[in-house]
Amino acid sequence: MSYALTEEQQLIQQSAREFTREYIEPIATEMDRTGIHPSTVVQQMAEHDFLGLYLPEEFGGAGAGYLSYVLIIEEISRMSGAVASILINHASLAAYAMYRFGSAVQKQEYLPALCSGEKLAAFALTEPGAAPGVGSHKVIATKEGDHYVLNGHKCYVANGGVADIYVVFALTNPEAGAKGMSAFIVGAKAAGLSIQRTIGKMGLRGCQSAELIFENVMVPQSNLLGAEGAGMTIAKEAQLVASVTEGAQVVGIAQAAMEDAVKYGKQRVQFGRPIAAFPAIQTMLAEMATHIHIARLAVYDAASLIEKGEDFMKEAAMVKLFTGRIGQSALIDVIQIEGGYGYSQEMIASRFYRDIKGAVITESSAAFPEKVIADDLLA
Repeated sequence: MSYALTEEQQLIQQSAREFTREYIEPIATEMDRTGIHPSTVVQQMAEHDFLGLYLPEEFGGAGAGYLSYVLIIEEISRMSGAVASILINHASLAAYAMYRFGSAVQKQEYLPALCSGEKLAAFALTEPGAAPGVGSHKVIATKEGDHYVLNGHKCYVANGGVADIYVVFALTNPEAGAKGMSAFIVGAKAAGLSIQRTIGKMGLRGCQSAELIFENVMVPQSNLLGAEGAGMTIAKEAQLVASVTEGAQVVGIAQAAMEDAVKYGKQRVQFGRPIAAFPAIQTMLAEMATHIHIARLAVYDAASLIEKGEDFMKEAAMVKLFTGRIGQSALIDVIQIEGGYGYSQEMIASRFYRDIKGAVITESSAAFPEKVIADDLLA
């Protein structure tokens, strides 16, 4: 299976590559060191139509399709996994949930601002210490007249603290467990919503993660996303869509890491010749290149299914499973090839390794893709 990209897709890919060299490369190392949210880069992405690339023009998007959007993610990830994560959480999770499940009024109200960069979005699903809707800090939404009142905590919310809009998951029927979960659109300035803390991370450090506290946050009934009790359906589909872009993120990081290892292997001389001439090094590079190639094809295939409106859930889960394994394996081999230098923070491999681990564990447990695939096979 091979993908011959259209002329438009090739131009979008080239534009993204030039964008990363001009705007992201100069700040990538410092952003990783400080963990500061790159607000200027986010605005520049908006000016290049990246924030709403796949969304229809009627909502302010570029209407370029999901495969083109995946190409953007892959290119950005080659330079910074953190910037890619900001875009994924904004566009693949929050904006997708609003586009896919929002009412006509909600789409017109929120999507143009998300596409233009006027507002940044986040996806607030995870809760402290347990699965959503299970632990002692679960967010509960109590219906009172024409609004809901939200109380509880959310944690590890990517873009948390810098987002303007949150898609928040809360129990409207606690007795029903996960089946009683609903989704809401909540403004960051809503009374009673506060940031408990920002969370320091090993990697993806420019993508800020935070813990949110909801204390009697009043949300209009009109901000209910989809129907009551549809929260887990919304979360599952959005997560699977995001799995495809996270797969592109892994491919981009792994590709950049492999290229760095190839460069190092040609320059590093031992026993009178470059280490790239040794069969053991060549084997690692060959396996790495093969896995990245296959993963890229799987990502493009799943993205094409999303773009065509076809069933994509099994393929998205396969992307999550496969890229999770090959991404981490590739970075272990890269560090092995680069030896002590690769293990040091002087080399870029250290950031690649930390970022790829974050991309792999984002938004789902380790068992998540296997269950989706198995359920499809056994249906």
